[in-house]
Amino acid sequence: MTSTNDLQSLLKRIEKATTRLEELSAKRTEQKPSDNSTSISAPSTGGNQAEDASADSKAVREYAASLKPLVDAYVERSDKIGGAVSEQAHIVEKLVAAQQNFIRIAGQTVKPSAAQLPSLLGPQQDAIQQVIELKDNNRASEYFDNLSAVAEGISAFGWVAVDQVPVPYVTDMKESAEFYSNRVLKKWREKDSNQAEWVKAFLSILRELGVYVKEFYKTGLEWNPSGGPVESAAQALQEGHSPASAAPAPAGGAPPPPPPPPPLPSADELERLSTSGSATSGAGDAPNHGALFASINQGGDITRGLRKVEKDQMTHKNPSLRASGTVQGGSDGASATSSAKGGNATSKVERIPKMELQGDKWVVENYGTEHVTIEATKTKQTVYMYNCKGTTLDIKNKLNSVAVDSCQKCGVVFDTLVSQFEIVNCKSVQIQARETVPSILIDRTDGAHIFLSEAARDQTQITTAKASEVNISFPYATESAEDDNYIEQPIPEQIQTLIRDGKLVTTILEHAG
Repeated sequence: MTSTNDLQSLLKRIEKATTRLEELSAKRTEQKPSDNSTSISAPSTGGNQAEDASADSKAVREYAASLKPLVDAYVERSDKIGGAVSEQAHIVEKLVAAQQNFIRIAGQTVKPSAAQLPSLLGPQQDAIQQVIELKDNNRASEYFDNLSAVAEGISAFGWVAVDQVPVPYVTDMKESAEFYSNRVLKKWREKDSNQAEWVKAFLSILRELGVYVKEFYKTGLEWNPSGGPVESAAQALQEGHSPASAAPAPAGGAPPPPPPPPPLPSADELERLSTSGSATSGAGDAPNHGALFASINQGGDITRGLRKVEKDQMTHKNPSLRASGTVQGGSDGASATSSAKGGNATSKVERIPKMELQGDKWVVENYGTEHVTIEATKTKQTVYMYNCKGTTLDIKNKLNSVAVDSCQKCGVVFDTLVSQFEIVNCKSVQIQARETVPSILIDRTDGAHIFLSEAARDQTQITTAKASEVNISFPYATESAEDDNYIEQPIPEQIQTLIRDGKLVTTILEHAG
């Protein structure tokens, strides 16, 4: 009886083993490719979409799955607005597709050199530049805040060039976009409900981008150490198809040998190149990124070619040189200085000062050390001051709002504002309210001095973000009339945050002394 049971147990084990072997054989048959099949797919229309999604890594597939639906919703909302907003959205759509292809290249190739990386980043950089230029070319548009929100946030897609920890960079760019998106919500709150959905759609892209980067590339973009050469991927990117389909791997055996090197130039050609190269170098040619990065990689040797400054040429030891503002140097230094000045002179663009009324919007641009006066004729008029240095702007009568953007050492004096005064990307500016102003917004500004009248002192709300050296001066009555004067108070820059009962408690950090 015992031998019969053992025999039955042995037969069951043999049946299980046979079944398992049949299953493995069936799986291998399904996975084995046919000898006559090739996986070369047709080029895509944009050059940035995957032809074979199954060949992509999880990071590439997740990028498309998480961002593409959000981008489609954002483009749909932008098309409803139309004009430059719609055009900008389609550029963003191309940028997302280009970045997906770039991530695919990173997973299939070795890390490129510093000279090769700019060519791979080219499609993304071009798209980002187009988004910003579209905003700059439509400053008079009623949708300028929409264009500015996208132009500020689009730099978040530059995380691929950020080493180590790119997540905070994406977060900073998203916060910059929120500044202008809040203005969009405020402006169109009661006029167009689609604008609120538009803001939500665009910010969701940046939010999801941060989540994606944190999940897959928390310490920076990763390349494939055992991947193929980056040259083939760059060539596929320029020819308009994905790198996966550009150079399919052979079915078996060793890879094909590389092409032979080009023939050496003759002696006549070498002489011609040497003479023409010295005459044409630096005369408006495209920048040589390879030479730039090669110079940077020299490390400490990069300063070997600097000329030593003699004691008689040091301004801190010769007061006469400081007074004249001219340092006498050798011929080499003089020629280098003149060459540098000449290069800057050719590349510098002279912007013409402009002050004009565009609808209900006064535009003041590119002024220097001048005194400019504007007399508002309607309460709904606004003033936009941009790229001025050392300019004093005097605004008379009551109007809606004033915005000062990218100005240095400028002063603005105004009577009464209905809405707000805004300072963005400025350095060392001063504003003075003769009467009242409900709100003052200061963003990304170093140095701002606000002078409030007695009427505006208790009514003005001041909001700052990423601002430093902001001082507020206002009249204040004391017990002694002789001591009545303007009081100057700084806005705190240091804050302290503690965690208490699962919540953040933030207070102003004060120094006792």
